[in-house]
Amino acid sequence: MTESAGVGNGQFVGAGTCFLDMDNDGDLDLFVGNYLRFDYDEHVVRTIDGIPRYPVPRDFQPVPDTLFRNNGDGTFADVSDESGISRVSGTTMGTVCGDFDQDGDTDIFAICDVAANLFYQNDGTGKFEEVGILNGTAYNGFGDENASMGVDCGDYDNDGLLDFFMTSYQNEMPVLYRNLGDGVFEDATQISGAGEGSFPYVNWGNGLIDFDNDGHLDIFIANGHTEDNIELWDSSTAYRAPNMLLRNNGTGRFTNISQGAGSGLLPEKASRGAGFDDLDNDGDVDVVILNSRDTPTIIRNDTENANHWLEIRVIGVVANRDGVGAHVTVSAGDSKRVAEVHSGRSYQSHYGSRLHFGLGDRTQVDRLDIRWPGGGEQTLENIRTNQLLTVIESR
Repeated sequence: MTESAGVGNGQFVGAGTCFLDMDNDGDLDLFVGNYLRFDYDEHVVRTIDGIPRYPVPRDFQPVPDTLFRNNGDGTFADVSDESGISRVSGTTMGTVCGDFDQDGDTDIFAICDVAANLFYQNDGTGKFEEVGILNGTAYNGFGDENASMGVDCGDYDNDGLLDFFMTSYQNEMPVLYRNLGDGVFEDATQISGAGEGSFPYVNWGNGLIDFDNDGHLDIFIANGHTEDNIELWDSSTAYRAPNMLLRNNGTGRFTNISQGAGSGLLPEKASRGAGFDDLDNDGDVDVVILNSRDTPTIIRNDTENANHWLEIRVIGVVANRDGVGAHVTVSAGDSKRVAEVHSGRSYQSHYGSRLHFGLGDRTQVDRLDIRWPGGGEQTLENIRTNQLLTVIESR
């Protein structure tokens, strides 16, 4: 029913997509990040020393992204022009939507392949201004454009602000964009050690996930080259590559622990999308990886420690049913953890709307605050840990 719903995207190759409530009207709109316009006449043939290889992004013209507004009756209207989305063009890959400047509406971060990233700031009515250069997310800290692949967001330093982790291409570092507040970000990759060991590989799906429930978000990176014959002309990398786990030590720094993280990190494939959820409902987050031209990899988290956790599923009543855009703060003792419900993230991935909070040695959540899309607020107190809690929006 793509065409009858009004979300046919023409000849655009959509590489990233998210649902969001762009105007806080209670239904979900659809953002599509476009990589290029597909046209057989634009085909480019490339070789290196007679060996075939894929074209590069600069072989094609950048294109605008697409935004579809939900009409509330099962159909959508293309509002790319009137919303301001189509005023700029790029080569969008990974996308994620959220209230990154804490002003009560949902913004859009669309990362671009060998081009400036695009950050669409929402004015609260579903009109957007591209502010990537102004807020520090267009380029890395050296002022360079990256071959940006996947992006996730989360509060890695527990300061109450959502940060971004963005993967990139071979011989480029991924980028950790730290949120400084007031909608401004800085490249904290070097000082944090984020991406340690990833430089030789092409990085794709990624996640800011607390795998050991210590209250600090770790980093998972899925690796694999684009070129299936890369070893014929470059011995510094590999088509099938190991995936990576970087542990957050709680002081804003990460350590690559992939070698000692168990058999789940041993398979070497050409990985792409990555999803994260508690598949077996045992209180820790597992991993599912989509591999190019191969079967998926499923990694069960077997971490054993005494740390506590809380998983939250929200159900909207006035807001959209899945609570996409809900901002949740968990307070336990002297700590606060924040997260948002997102629909679409990482690289061409979505892994459900259940939120997972690691709590360390804290045995009770003193207070749970939910800011629903549309402005409603809800508070619960004195919640036991180690459970999946379902919260229905109060009217």
